[in-house]
Amino acid sequence: VFAHLYSFAAVTISDHVSLEDQLLEEGTKSGRRTGRLYCRVGIGFHLQIHPDGRVNGSHEPNQLCVLELFAISQGIVGIRGAFSRRFLAMNQRGRLHAIEEFTDDCKFRERLQDSSYNTYSSVMHSSHRTGREWFVALNKRGKAKMGSSPRVKPQHASTHFLPRFNMQERAQWGFTIMDKGKEGQNAPQPALPKAPPPMVKVNAGQKHSNSKVLAKISIWIDAV
Repeated sequence: VFAHLYSFAAVTISDHVSLEDQLLEEGTKSGRRTGRLYCRVGIGFHLQIHPDGRVNGSHEPNQLCVLELFAISQGIVGIRGAFSRRFLAMNQRGRLHAIEEFTDDCKFRERLQDSSYNTYSSVMHSSHRTGREWFVALNKRGKAKMGSSPRVKPQHASTHFLPRFNMQERAQWGFTIMDKGKEGQNAPQPALPKAPPPMVKVNAGQKHSNSKVLAKISIWIDAV
């Protein structure tokens, strides 16, 4: 019985891992920005979107954590669960949830913070009284926080997300790869050789006196 349960658990875990890898591979091949959003709050959680519309975090990555980020306009993105096929949204009360159809509630402003983490704030909803932005955030137990809460601020770890994408996309987003054919064009020019020191003219009298000195030195060396 125990062997059967162990075998079933192993197959289940293997299926989950392969499904997660399959979603990542499909996103990469399609050219979509596919990966995970890792929140550094508490023990660290990956943002996940469930098929029933729930949004929370999971410490261990799985197929629900595979997300697709797509640009709406400059600095504005949408986030969709690759497995659930639902879009991340924030309603007028600041509650995070996921819906099947893309609406204005699904638009988020993506910003890179000084900590090198990203924050995602609602484009449509903010504080009517102060104008304070409402951010996507998780608490220390991995539950979604209300973006309207005064405690949810961009300097807090609960709002900091690190995009974890495949290595190919990370290389393209992280730095510019120089074409080998153009390396020579951008290479620094070699330093020019220094000009030889100017020749000093010596008159006949100086040559004669120098010859005498050299002769005396030669005689002294022979004597030694």
